[in-house]
Amino acid sequence: MADRSTSEQYARVRRLRRVVAMVLRRAAIALALISCFTTSVSAQPGSSDALDKGFQALQSGNAASAASIFREALTRYPGDPQLLLGAGVAAAIQGQDKDAIAFLKQALQIEPQLLQAAAYLGELLYRQGDLELAIKTYERALPSAPPAVAVGMRGRLAAWREEASLPQNRDAIKDDRFTISFDGPVQQKLAARATSVLSAAFWRIGKALGAYPSAPINVILYSERQFHDITGAPEWSAGGFDGQIRMPVRGAAQNLAEFDRVLTHELTHAMLKTIASRNLPAWLNEGLAMYFEGRDTAISERRLAAARLFVPLAVLQTSFARLNAAQAVIAYEESAFATRALIDRIGSAGVGQLLQDLGAGQTMDQAIERFGITFAAFESDLERRVGAKSRAAAVR
Repeated sequence: MADRSTSEQYARVRRLRRVVAMVLRRAAIALALISCFTTSVSAQPGSSDALDKGFQALQSGNAASAASIFREALTRYPGDPQLLLGAGVAAAIQGQDKDAIAFLKQALQIEPQLLQAAAYLGELLYRQGDLELAIKTYERALPSAPPAVAVGMRGRLAAWREEASLPQNRDAIKDDRFTISFDGPVQQKLAARATSVLSAAFWRIGKALGAYPSAPINVILYSERQFHDITGAPEWSAGGFDGQIRMPVRGAAQNLAEFDRVLTHELTHAMLKTIASRNLPAWLNEGLAMYFEGRDTAISERRLAAARLFVPLAVLQTSFARLNAAQAVIAYEESAFATRALIDRIGSAGVGQLLQDLGAGQTMDQAIERFGITFAAFESDLERRVGAKSRAAAVR
């Protein structure tokens, strides 16, 4: 009976998370940006001009400028909850989750009914691994949420509660940068290995890109069933990063090279989240993860050339989680090929600079121009190399 009950809980988590997880992540951000002037909480007299300018900068994609506006205004109006909300949103967009959480907590201490801050804070806390506080934050905010928002928050809250009710990892290995959570002696050996693998990969990736993110990184090891039911990841997924690295470990002890590969892949995603917290296309995100895991990208090019297949990179801008297994194969092969071509063209240090430009608000078209090429020319050359005409339908 216990096994059946747990299985039913997993099934409920899967259904809930697949329906609401990504929707609510976007909703929290949209709420913070769109509703900031419709809230019943008033800004302090004199701060309205800074609020207007700050949120206009956010809406135009200039988080760095918005952060500067909000922080300067807070020196004059330190207790303004709206300014604190804006500073929190700007920090989060820049990948500064710790600062964002601090700003949003302060905003809620001053004005507990500031729903936008609570919605965004809950999501950030969850991404940081503080499931208990994320649940409490939403529970406090839910009674004052308007009906349209409350529906989504209830769904998210239900998924979190279900996740909290599942068997939890009871042990952890920690160092200055990584916390690896695991359950049982078999996973403990893998967690110990993960510590050394992650540390070596972190310094190698950081040296190549010229950036060493300081944010702590949580890693959670799961059984195969736990991983897919808790994350809602497609069956072909071997790992995931949603603010924390989540990995299934079935068979890992018999294939340590694969374990190391997936760890390095997901670590790359974790580092890129801080280096380029926005405007990073999925193909480059995945391509860099494959590059640093040690994938032979020449094989990817040969496979694409044999199939005479090239998918416009614009189709590969967003998460591959929506794809079926066959589509995912094409998307990953092309991402590996395109990213290696980019590295060959501008160097790994150049890619590091390009990532910083993306994170600062530039588009890919804009960021690549500093290297004397256009994105259209780069993409055209890729298509020529595999001898194909673009076929977007292959991954739609």
